[in-house]
Amino acid sequence: MAENTEKKPNIFKRMGARIAKFWRDFRSEMKKVVWMSGSDLRKNSILVLVGVVVISVVIGLIDFGLSQAIGALGKLV
Repeated sequence: MAENTEKKPNIFKRMGARIAKFWRDFRSEMKKVVWMSGSDLRKNSILVLVGVVVISVVIGLIDFGLSQAIGALGKLV
């Protein structure tokens, strides 16, 4: 029976090889990404901020109305 006399590289070499492969793959994938232009990014960011403000105001008004309604019901009891 022939034994395999070849030793595996130690854990640090294996981890280093895996990390290096990860970064090579990462760089390769990042080159494929299509990034937004600066003006598109600005427009979308403003749109998101406006949406957040509008929804916050709506939720605030609903909260205020419900708290006033609960307070009025509490005075009745």
